[in-house]
Formats: sequence, structure tokens, C-alpha cells
Amino acid sequence: MNRSSIIVKVSLLAICFIESLSGTVVYGKEIYSYIDSEGILNFTDRPAPNSSRRQVTAAQESRSTVRIYKFIDTNGVVHLTDQPDGPGYHLIFQGNDAFLSFSGQPYGSAKIHNKYKDYYNLVEDVANNTQLEPEFLHAVIQTESAYNPNAVSPKGAVGLMQLMPATARRYGVSDRSDVFSNLYGGARYLRYLLNLFGGNKELALAGYNAGENAVIRYGNQIPPYRETKSYVKRAMAIYQTHLSAK
Repeated sequence: MNRSSIIVKVSLLAICFIESLSGTVVYGKEIYSYIDSEGILNFTDRPAPNSSRRQVTAAQESRSTVRIYKFIDTNGVVHLTDQPDGPGYHLIFQGNDAFLSFSGQPYGSAKIHNKYKDYYNLVEDVANNTQLEPEFLHAVIQTESAYNPNAVSPKGAVGLMQLMPATARRYGVSDRSDVFSNLYGGARYLRYLLNLFGGNKELALAGYNAGENAVIRYGNQIPPYRETKSYVKRAMAIYQTHLSAK
């Protein structure tokens, strides 16, 4: 199981279903998943707009003990993880036999921005020059700025790739408002992060959002920041949608 925490919002019936992990799991039951406006992956037993259907399947037997913990935060969000990182988590499943898994894409799908085609050729060129997948670069652009070259964040990040002044200096970008320079500088940083974290896209995204030192500080795991976790989920959903559209 992925060591990073899984954050899900579920209906009351789905909560009861998830808690069946501690008892008998009825395989074959259908649930639905979707990603909300905050980038949170949601599971529910009731269909929702733009949701994708999944079926509960039995995973292969595990040779080691599996423990799953649950925590409900003050916003009512249910956290499921095999690595509890604080008080308030309760063990809901322990065993080494078949456990609950979901078939399909782990991040669901997301809508591709309608400005995608406006930057298609430029992104292809920059991606080729920096040895990035164009689909991955598109995912970061959409997550960072929604393809708005004039976007400026409250923290001072600018442009398509939301370059901060320090990152711009690091990669020789003198004019962050220049579309090509901004995109190329951000792509070089993304390439660096992928190299740093062994090609792990989730950690590269976490580093792009929170800084590589934050990822390293938490033992090469996604930092436990709500914004960063949401960012990674949102970007990965967009990336997988691009791959599915190829």
C-alpha cells in the first residue's frame, strides 16, 4: 500500500461500507469516485456528476501484516492511512489476507482545460528539451495557473508555471512574465525534482508545491500539508486524464 495518507470524503453509507474492512467485505459492490474543486479524491456509494465507477475487488494475499487506520478531522474529512502521523487515528483493519482495493485509476479523472491547445506546440517543444512528458508538464501548468500567463499568486509566484523569484534566479529566468522563459524555467525545475526523487512524479509535484527540502525533511514522502496533498492529487488526475486521451 502507498505509504502516503489517503484522504477521502464519503457519504454515511460509504463510511459504513469502508468500516466493513474490520468485518466481512462484500466484493463486487460498486462505489463511485470523483475529484472535487479542492483536488480531494472522493469515494461514495451514490453516483455524482463526472464520477467514475469502480468495483471492489480482492487484492492478492499479503505476506506481511496490513494495518489501516482511520481519522476524522474537524472538517469531517475521513483520513485512511497505513502510516498514522498523529493522535486520533483508530485501527480499523489488521490482517494478512485479502484486503479492500479499488480497480481503475487511483486518482480518477479531471477535465482538461480549454486553453490546452493554445499552448500545445510550445509545451511539446519545452517538454522535449527538458526530457519531460508533455502530459505531465500540461498537468502542472493547469494546476499552477490554469494556463493564465498573467497569473500572480498572493505569495508572488508569476506566470504559467508560477515561478517564485528564487526559482527564477536559480534557472536564469530574468523575466518571469515572458511565457517561454517562465515555462522553460519551471520545466527545468520539474526535471530537476524528478531526477532528485528517482522519477517519482508524486514527490516531484510535492516538491514543486512545497519545495524539495520539505519532501526531504519528511523522509522523501509527501509532506502532511493539506494544500500539498490536494495539489498532488489534482495534478496527477489531470496527468492521467491526458494519458487516457492519447
